[in-house]
Amino acid sequence: MKITKLIGGVSLSAALVACSGSLPFFPLPSANSENIRADVEYLAADALQGRQTGTAGYRQAADYVADKFSALGLQSISGDDFQQPVPFRRASWGTREPGFVLHGRDGDITFEAGEDFLASPATISEDTVASAGLVFVGYGIEAPEFGLDDYADLDVQGKIVVILDGRPNHLPSEEGAHYASGRTKRTTAAAHGAIGSITLNTPAREFRRSFARSAEHMDAPAFDWLRADGVPGNAIPGLHPGVFLDMPAAKQLFIGASRSLDTVYTEMKNGVVPRGFPLPYSATLSNGAEHEKIISPNVVGLLPGSDPKLKGEYVVFSAHLDHIGIDDTAEGDQVANGAQDNAAGIAVMLEVARLFVESGRPPRRSILFVAVTAEEEGLLGSDYFAQHPPVPPRSMVANINLDMPMLLYPFRDVIAFGAEHSSLGKTAAHAAERVGLKLSPDPMPEEVIFVRSDHYSFVRQGVPAIYLITGREARDPDINGTEAQVSFLRERYHRPGDEADTQIDYVAAQQFAEVNYAIAREVTDSDKTPRWNRGDFFGDLYSND
Repeated sequence: MKITKLIGGVSLSAALVACSGSLPFFPLPSANSENIRADVEYLAADALQGRQTGTAGYRQAADYVADKFSALGLQSISGDDFQQPVPFRRASWGTREPGFVLHGRDGDITFEAGEDFLASPATISEDTVASAGLVFVGYGIEAPEFGLDDYADLDVQGKIVVILDGRPNHLPSEEGAHYASGRTKRTTAAAHGAIGSITLNTPAREFRRSFARSAEHMDAPAFDWLRADGVPGNAIPGLHPGVFLDMPAAKQLFIGASRSLDTVYTEMKNGVVPRGFPLPYSATLSNGAEHEKIISPNVVGLLPGSDPKLKGEYVVFSAHLDHIGIDDTAEGDQVANGAQDNAAGIAVMLEVARLFVESGRPPRRSILFVAVTAEEEGLLGSDYFAQHPPVPPRSMVANINLDMPMLLYPFRDVIAFGAEHSSLGKTAAHAAERVGLKLSPDPMPEEVIFVRSDHYSFVRQGVPAIYLITGREARDPDINGTEAQVSFLRERYHRPGDEADTQIDYVAAQQFAEVNYAIAREVTDSDKTPRWNRGDFFGDLYSND
């Protein structure tokens, strides 16, 4: 593509070239990096204390975004103040603690919380106990399309299932991540009649994240949003919340069984999918928690569409507003400001909203700009919104999500997680080209980012979605983009060092806002509604069509 002249980082010749379909093209506007800077510096200031869900700092951030929406002239459809209250249950240990006792012919073994096993405070009940026999179910995966059924020939009715962390290596990464998630495994166990679960640490899991490191966060509270009847939204009634058991303790469960745990680990290492079998023990799992109800809002602004036929379709533009709050394990400064994660994403979303409003050309489809809460607690705010939208659920036709864009240097490419699953991938590629960028493939597929941010809440409701970050090709040939991103993740991610300082490059911020505007403009103005690709796993699994 020949670039004749750049205006605000946009190729004028590219901006005037028509593409496939009847979508008219106009010159793309320039983003204002100073707007983005001001928003990042406000949201990532120490005064907001890390914007943890439900805190005064988070509420101050929510009020700020609501005021911005109001000043832009967006419409409030979730209340007079643009805020959608989300009811949460916050569970903490208080004076209580979890218990795990193994019962065998030779007596009982009591495992120690934090040393042998980990657990989270139960959100479903302040006191829950499960006592039953144990059945090893391998990975605990039921995926007939991939030839896996770990529950075949096993009776787990009324039992506690013992499940290996992870998944077989032959499963595709994103589909495998779906089946390997705790949510999916617990749901599958309950469907087969299990009353509790014990997840086993493995050598592969220990290499990625040590048991000791995970144990550092065992005192953290647990959250879930509440349904109208007071039941947590992600609860699985009848199933104990479960525990995560470290390898030395886990070997005790297999003494006297048909195979040792070491044998199972060897099978895993050699690519063999371990088959399940009953274990010669029973166990008692207990969990006691103290519950508190809190409200932490999503912030929602509507920009109505202009097309009589398309304005009833909604494109959701999302970014999470919360962060992790205070890091009391850090020395010195303990405020985890979350500048990149995700003050920068919110600031870019606000700038995209401004570009739409001030373009003088309203989108054909309507846009919901949504700052969601509780992403750091497990994508909970977006999960609540996707299940309780202020518009008809099936009218949401696409989600574009921003989360920790890593604005570290001016860039030549962008990454759209989920691009291969729907027509949004081609849209993103074309829009990126219009602003002189290219769409690059996922550089870290092993991290399965597609199932780890707020867009996945919309995917689970059948809505095609993508999640954008900056690419790893820097404009400056002396900058190694991969090293810069890896350095940020190693040194600043989820730490007090993620501040609104010189780490944030506002030329990159301007680029990122412009490419997101270009993508959103194509999605909102196209004649064609976004669609899942034919035969896509997630489309077939979740789509309502």
